Amino acid sequence: MHMLQLLPVVAGLAVALPTEAPIQARQTAVPTGVTVASVNYVGAGCPAANLTSFSVPNAGTIAIPRSIWKAESGVDNTRVAENRVGCTTTISVNHPAGWQFALVKADYYGRVKVPLGVEAISRTVYSFSGDSASKASQYYFDGPFDGIYYRNDRYIDSARTWSKCGSGAALIVNSEVRVAPIGNAVANKPASMEIYNFLGNQIGLQWKKC
Repeated sequence: MHMLQLLPVVAGLAVALPTEAPIQARQTAVPTGVTVASVNYVGAGCPAANLTSFSVPNAGTIAIPRSIWKAESGVDNTRVAENRVGCTTTISVNHPAGWQFALVKADYYGRVKVPLGVEAISRTVYSFSGDSASKASQYYFDGPFDGIYYRNDRYIDSARTWSKCGSGAALIVNSEVRVAPIGNAVANKPASMEIYNFLGNQIGLQWKKC
């Protein structure tokens, strides 16, 4: 098993160090009156229904209902071919003017079952609506592997992408799971990758005043 995590690689860290303390000082508080206006899903691996507005008791975390989805290939012992399942989740957050937020963490877990010659890939891209900047994490599992996996996406201060200043923002989480043969390998045993707990039921946010 090997994994690539927190892409792209952080650049300019030495330049950012002198301003790190003032930024952290602005991040000690969180706004009140934060709500989620909606949670919208698009994709074959998504929950059946979107969510309407709900309050957020702690602006540092936003709870997202559980979702289960699965990429599966080579069932009935047929040859394993590439199979991909994904979901784009748009979380619209309303908050007081003069604040902005960034994703700090997101946790996932699921199950992987891949024979020799097959790999499973779990990839997620985080961005804000209307902003070209994004953060991505990607994990690989090379067969043979059969077991539970955990993903812990973490972003330090200098690696975070912040929403624009204003009174609201939409965080977009684009995730997929995929199973596929490695190179020209031939495998005729079932392969699958599941996400049991999309976003770990909650995402962690960091706030700061504009």
